Parts: sequence; structure tokens; C-alpha cells
Amino acid sequence: MNGFLCGVFGTNKDQKNRFESSIAKKSEVEGIIVYHKNESGVRYSFLDDPQYPEKIQGYSRIASLSDYFYYLFPSTGKLTPADGELAVLLDAYGINGTIEIIDSNIGKESIRSSFKGLALANFPTEERDSKSSIIDFSKIRISQSFPKTGTLIYIDRAFSVKGVGVVVLGFILSGEVSVHDKLRLTPSSGESRYAEVKGIQVSDEDYESAGRGIRVGLSLKGVETKDLSKTSWLDDGSFLLSNQIPMKFRQSPFYKLSVLDRELHVQFPGELVASRISKGKEKDELVATVQFEVPTWEGMRVCIVDLNAKNLRVTGAGSGV
Repeated sequence: MNGFLCGVFGTNKDQKNRFESSIAKKSEVEGIIVYHKNESGVRYSFLDDPQYPEKIQGYSRIASLSDYFYYLFPSTGKLTPADGELAVLLDAYGINGTIEIIDSNIGKESIRSSFKGLALANFPTEERDSKSSIIDFSKIRISQSFPKTGTLIYIDRAFSVKGVGVVVLGFILSGEVSVHDKLRLTPSSGESRYAEVKGIQVSDEDYESAGRGIRVGLSLKGVETKDLSKTSWLDDGSFLLSNQIPMKFRQSPFYKLSVLDRELHVQFPGELVASRISKGKEKDELVATVQFEVPTWEGMRVCIVDLNAKNLRVTGAGSGV
């Protein structure tokens, strides 16, 4: 089973709920809200964050995990500062998507004008009724920022289940995971630590294997819950681990401060990590230094976030080199 991860971005919770409920089935409400839909043997997961705009961490995480986005244009026809910040976030990540015009007759020229200076000004728009269950998946492709080889899983929850043992929930970002696979815990204190996959579940159904783009539950052998307290990723051991990540950085034209020599947060695939930002060796190259090792690969997309900014919290994004 393979799938795609789709972020649903918007500031109106009722509008998002109508859109998501019309096209998919809700499967999780804790942390990231997850809806899913199976179509022609492919699983599409729709990810939403209930804490925006008070917190940007959830949507920043979703953007880092998404293959494709759906941006729900405000029915008022005008962007609020929060709507604009989401547009800047998606512009920074450079992922493809569709702008949804729901129960409204907002003109396309008005939308292009609202997104002046951002990539979203050139994205396709779709007019739809909030009750419609029809959605076109033909444009969705795997994001180019994910690894081309190797198995990598971002995990966001780890807990113990009586009679089962240690269980983690996460998203398969690349490759495939199978029962009996041995996966490396990252970060891990001291020497590399591995866990064996004892069982795989997708929406409470057992599978022998699962592929990229799937929200998955794994029962693990050889580790305890406490061993996973600081673990954010599981991989097959093929990824380079580093605590210094050089990147080609493009700063958002709407963020006016310098990011150099500051303590900011870097959004890696799935995890937002406090980092020290310094100048790299090449032009437009920055280096993010973190307190623990993270999996890296060429072309990995990262975003620098200023959580203390009063207005725009998205500074820009870069790709690993």
C-alpha cells in the first residue's frame, strides 16, 4: 500500500471541516487531525491543524510532510494576516497544490492579486460546493523534497499497549517498511539503537508491509517506551546523520530581519528543532546547528521559523546540500 500526504490549509475551522468531511473519513483527532480516503488502491491522507493561528508549529509540521496542499481561500474574499502567513509558508516550501474556492464566486484575478509576489498567484483554482464529494487527485505527485532511496519514517507518538508492547504512530516519508525490519532510532543517545518491527497497522488493520505516504502504526520489539522519548525518526540505517545541516536558503521577501547568527527553529521533515543559524561556505548557504543528529539527504527541504516574531513567523526555506 502506498499513498500521498495532503495538507489542508485555512483559517476558518468550519470551512475546513466541511471540505474535509465531504471528501474523506476522519481517522484521528489528537495532534494532527487526519482524514483518509482510498481511491483506486491509493491512500490519500488529509492533514489539518486545529491550533492555528495561535501556534504555527502544527501547520509548519504539516507543510514539511505534505506532497500536495489544498489552500482554502477565505469566503470573505480578503486575506487576513493569518491567511497571508499560510500563503508565505506554502511559498517557502515550494510544494504544489490547489486553491479551493468554496461556496463563493470570488474571481480568479482577485485571487492572483491577493497572492502577488508569491508562487500561489500562479496555482490552479477550483470552485466547489462544500457538500460535493468529488475531488480530482490527478495532479498529486510525490514531493521532490523527500528521499529517493532508503526507508524513513517520521514518528509523532510513542506509547505502550497492554499485551502488545511499544507502539509508534508516524508517516512513511520514503521507502517501505515490513514486518521483521530493523529500524534505527534517531536521535538516539550514545551508540546507534535499532528496533525490530513486530507488527504493522493502517487504520487498525494488520499489514505485512506499508509504503511511502502512509500513516502507519508500528509495534516494536527490542526497545522500551522510554528509549523513544527523544526519537523523531526511524530509518533503515542508510541515511547520513548530522547535527550541522548546510542549506541553500531563500529568505521570504516579506520577512525583513536577518536570520544570521540567531537562535531560531528549523522545520525538518516532521520535527521543529531549535537551531543556531550561521553563514555557510558558499553564497546563499546557511548552516543550521542543532543539539542532536538528524537524518539528512541532498535536496531535503527545511524551513526556518521565528516563533517569537510578532507578525510573520516564516523567514524562508532552503534545501539541504
